[in-house]
Amino acid sequence: MSLKSLKDKAARLKTWQWFLLLYGIGFIAILTTSYGIKLLMTGLP
Repeated sequence: MSLKSLKDKAARLKTWQWFLLLYGIGFIAILTTSYGIKLLMTGLP
């Protein structure tokens, strides 16, 4: 896959798709952050 076709695909992304993508990234970030805090609370092994 070339960079040009990738750019074309990105340009064709609908607003809800971008929202979904950002939502997924945010969800993973919160998940990892809460996991990290839990590790700090229980104490690192």
